[in-house]
Amino acid sequence: MIWVLSGTSEGDAFIRELKRRGVRVLASAVTAQGAENARSAGADEVVARPLDREMMERLISRKKVDAVVDATHPFAVEASRNAIEACQGAGARYVRLERPEAELPESRLIHTVDGFEEAAETAFDLGETVLSTCGVRNIHIFYRRAKSSGKRLIAKVLPTRESMERCLGLGMAPKDIIGIYGALNKDMYRCLIRWFSAHVLVTKESGPAGGLEDKVRAALEEDIPVVVVRRPQVDYPSVARSPEEVREILEVTED
Repeated sequence: MIWVLSGTSEGDAFIRELKRRGVRVLASAVTAQGAENARSAGADEVVARPLDREMMERLISRKKVDAVVDATHPFAVEASRNAIEACQGAGARYVRLERPEAELPESRLIHTVDGFEEAAETAFDLGETVLSTCGVRNIHIFYRRAKSSGKRLIAKVLPTRESMERCLGLGMAPKDIIGIYGALNKDMYRCLIRWFSAHVLVTKESGPAGGLEDKVRAALEEDIPVVVVRRPQVDYPSVARSPEEVREILEVTED
């Protein structure tokens, strides 16, 4: 059995590919939506909750997992590190399916930073109204900065109860919360920038699958700065840049 750590489009695509080849697949995702997507992709079993290292190690042993394919989001650092350690402890193989990176154009309007604290500081130094497209996990960092500087934060988040409650719980006004599922195209981001009169856009370096290129192009065409949070660095023991590379590493063949 192969365990796919999913919750991403590339993880779900790899699940479908494994099932076409007759491989039994265990999948996991942190959110209910991610788990449902994995089920729809054909996973034989799905775990829908966060897992720490010990839980992962027990699951590998109990389900007799031969290999773990880590297709989590590039910013899901804790999950990746837990999976690496769990595989080492349980004697399973680990392969990171790394999402391709996007090449950023040269522009004075693009500011790359190494973390969300720096992103919030930079963004609110650059403008009065900041549009964050980084999701809800680190939204408190941006909201704290907005409050302390007397400026406005607009947050694009998933339209889930958890996301909305987290934003509202911080004290954000409903009019400043944009609940939309998935990445948008360039023109839609341009519309959001105009509608909210955003002076700065913030995003993560999540690659083409995360809509990075469309966000950057939208900001540049609207002539506003864009702050890009670089991917965190993880020392993966084995990295594949495509599903084909994963299959070669794990020697997955037709059933």
